Amino acid sequence: MSQTATIVPTAAIAERWEATTPVTGDYARDCAELAREALSHVGFTRFEEMPFEDVLACREGDLPVTVAVLPVPVEGFEMTLDDLQSLIDEDVVAHGAALCVGRALASDGPLPERLRFDVVSVCVNLDAGRVRVHHVRGTWQS
Repeated sequence: MSQTATIVPTAAIAERWEATTPVTGDYARDCAELAREALSHVGFTRFEEMPFEDVLACREGDLPVTVAVLPVPVEGFEMTLDDLQSLIDEDVVAHGAALCVGRALASDGPLPERLRFDVVSVCVNLDAGRVRVHHVRGTWQS
């Protein structure tokens, strides 16, 4: 049985829509798929497979963007964008830069001129039938 939830991106836009991503019960995987759907609603395209469950690879226009997905437990549903930003330290930035560079080196074709690393938090509240998504753009960029 699949369930749907309402995505509520709370960063730069305040838009809601009915999610089509089925909730499977694997919380980390569900959060990554809900993040993918939320990003696609704000213009991200060309999602690629990554070897990490909590990392998405996509494009915003022609810019390659690597996105870390932070699954937030339901107890953190009131987490704000500022709360997410406070969790992004030098280690997260260094890890993101390494993911971006590794992705660029592993891809076919010429190396891109620019790369970007973003962080997205996702919190699923099945009781309320809602998902809260926060998106920090440009945590690291070349």
